[in-house]
Amino acid sequence: MTAPFVAYATALLLVAGPTSSTVPSPGHLPGASVAIRAGQPLAPDFRQADPQGKVVRLSALRGQYVLLDFWASWCPPCRAENPVLVQAYHRYKGKKFTILSVSLDHNRAAWLKAVQADGLTWQQVSDLKGWDNAAAERYHIVALPQNFLLDPTGHIVGQNLRGAALEQRLAQLLGE
Repeated sequence: MTAPFVAYATALLLVAGPTSSTVPSPGHLPGASVAIRAGQPLAPDFRQADPQGKVVRLSALRGQYVLLDFWASWCPPCRAENPVLVQAYHRYKGKKFTILSVSLDHNRAAWLKAVQADGLTWQQVSDLKGWDNAAAERYHIVALPQNFLLDPTGHIVGQNLRGAALEQRLAQLLGE
């Protein structure tokens, strides 16, 4: 009874392939669903410190579109996505758009080195608790990278937008 199920599950995974290019947290399954979804009443609010120790509150960014980006310096898919975010930020930052990146790093020096190396000029926050990051827990983050696009009222209007999909959604919302 177990062998046919295992064979079926294996075949299904081979056909479907991975659901996203993610780096799973220890003890979590790659591609596991994220409990926070587009269309929810309001994105959960949180506060975390930036590299200078200033506390940044997500809700303080209302009035503009916000890409809430969860990443880490040690995450290759995150680092590969950063040039796309840099391009989107520079293209739309004057049109009521910003990015707030939440790092799941433990190592402050590695986090700040990656921010500098990748040219991430928007707001960066972290509590340096890795997978136990308070904001990541509020958003049920189990794999990286993850992002949420919030409208000016704080509602989630997009999730896990990458590459061309991010560009298309921003162009649709903010114009080109």
